[in-house]
Amino acid sequence: MHSAGLFCVLLALAAPVTPSAIANRTCHHVPSLFTFPLQDKVKVSVHLETICKDSSNFVLTQLDPVWQELKDIITLDVNTYGKTNYTKEGHGYEFECGRGPLECEGNMLVTCAKRYITQEDQFMTYLKCLFTKFCGGEAGPECAREAGLRHEGLNACSMSVDGQKLYKKEGRKVVALEPCLVRVPHILINGVYTPEAETDLKKYVCEAYEGENKPSACTM
Repeated sequence: MHSAGLFCVLLALAAPVTPSAIANRTCHHVPSLFTFPLQDKVKVSVHLETICKDSSNFVLTQLDPVWQELKDIITLDVNTYGKTNYTKEGHGYEFECGRGPLECEGNMLVTCAKRYITQEDQFMTYLKCLFTKFCGGEAGPECAREAGLRHEGLNACSMSVDGQKLYKKEGRKVVALEPCLVRVPHILINGVYTPEAETDLKKYVCEAYEGENKPSACTM
């Protein structure tokens, strides 16, 4: 068994459901009207696990509320591979997560949602729901409905070899972390490991923003 850093580691109803049809017809890309230049945005990369209490607490008390306030200046990168182990299985992979198969299912649903949902608002609604329900893959159908998505498509992705390869690719990002991932949440601001952001994400996003005009939320 390999370890991707154990210590250093979502149409018409009649149409067939495929990963490419995950987002419903309202999930088209909307051109940004933001006044904040893309190059000035702060990249917030977070490594989480869907049935981890600390991950759930971070999503619900920091990531979601701060993103709601500062989404105009944030480039979000959510990863849910964490300390997953894997073995090669045929053309795909079999995964083992610290809190069992339901956590792996939840983690893979997030990976598929990240790949196929084009509207960040819907993705964050889905993510927040999964971390609120705190039961991994079991929450998939309910959270998809809440976000206005098709669970069948997300589930098809997560159960497919392509979905497994997407998840495995997330693991490569974990292996490349410096310092290595020891626990989740593991948070990087503009690529710099910032553990203090676990309890005060807004402060570190605002400090990292180098645009000419800070959003009003950063002055409150």
